[in-house]
Amino acid sequence: MPNKDSNNSLLKVIGTDIAGVILLILVPILGPLPGPGGIPLLVTGLGLLGINHEWARKWLRYVKKHSDSAREIIFPNKPWAMWGWDITSGLLMATGVWISFFAEWWLLKGLSIGIMASSTTVFMMNRDRITKLDKKLRGK
Repeated sequence: MPNKDSNNSLLKVIGTDIAGVILLILVPILGPLPGPGGIPLLVTGLGLLGINHEWARKWLRYVKKHSDSAREIIFPNKPWAMWGWDITSGLLMATGVWISFFAEWWLLKGLSIGIMASSTTVFMMNRDRITKLDKKLRGK
């Protein structure tokens, strides 16, 4: 008779692998949508796969190592770029609010929430506001 613990551990391995693969499949599908995009899905998927596989742990380290450089490329520390992103986030927020007030179709109302979330993300990532807020909340 097979050991019950070995069956449970095999089910855990298969379950975490399936969940990790599903999240990785969703990265290119959900990445272009408003909001944080596919990066959290990528990190979570690799984290789940990294529980059982060394190759996933290596990729996760690579993604974590290069995530700051990607933020510096997208949100450069130049006044014209900072103002451009601030104006973009303001326009996105205004568009999202306008759609939420005047749209009657529930799908458009949902889209407006996504637009407002993406504008908040852009606003917080620009000028490194998210790091400043994190330090303030942690009392550092």
